[in-house]
This record gives sequence, C-alpha cells and structure tokens, in this order.
Amino acid sequence: MSARKKLGTVLGFLAPLIAVTTTITWFRLANQVALPEDRTLFVVFFLLAPTAGIAAFILGTKWYGGIAAVPGIAIGLFLPFTVYISPQQVAENPIKVGDQIPYFVAIDDQGELFESAVLKGTPVLIKFFRAHW
Repeated sequence: MSARKKLGTVLGFLAPLIAVTTTITWFRLANQVALPEDRTLFVVFFLLAPTAGIAAFILGTKWYGGIAAVPGIAIGLFLPFTVYISPQQVAENPIKVGDQIPYFVAIDDQGELFESAVLKGTPVLIKFFRAHW
C-alpha cells in the first residue's frame, strides 16, 4: 500500500473521531449550559472533520477508510450548518436577576397548562436554554 493511501486511510478514521469527540464535548457543555460565547474553536474542529474525510478520498484510501470518512464528513458539517442557519440573538430587554417574572402561559412537561402567576411570592430560578439551534 502506498504512503498516500495509508495517510488517506488514517485521515478517513480520524474524520469521525474528530467529529464524534467534538460532538460529545459540544453536547456535554450544552447540557451544563456552559457553551462558550465564542464558538470559533468548535467550528474549526467541526470543519476539520470533513476536511480530513475529504482529504482521505483525495489521497486515496482503503475501502474501510472511505466508509469511516463518510460519517466524519456528515457529522462534521452538520453542527456548523446549524450554527450558520440559526444565529442566536439576545433579547432587547432580557430578564435580569431580581426582576419580577413576566406573566405567561405555557404547557409544562406533563402536558398541563402552566401559568406563571402561580409562582407569585415564591423565589424562582428560570432558565431558558435552547443549545444553539
């Protein structure tokens, strides 16, 4: 096997490894509500995965390196795509610590109607979070 094909096969396996590792890290931080303000490093790593996968095909790879490269390309492009199509914006007048809760009605996790008025007089922590998409 040529050196180019060996490198291509290694890159084919490296692509999903980078993509999955970055995805796991992203969702762990999202679960902890700890995603960084500047997501550039995540975008770089997510784009590194498809770059490695495409490079595997350009250099040539064994069939199994090509199979491994495909999910690396797909996963690596998915999150940057979602970041691109759904930028988050901060509200003009966000709720701050110590503010009174605004009145709202919503469906709770049990499928029941919830009114914020039932919380009147009770200290409450409200956390609105939608990851990044």
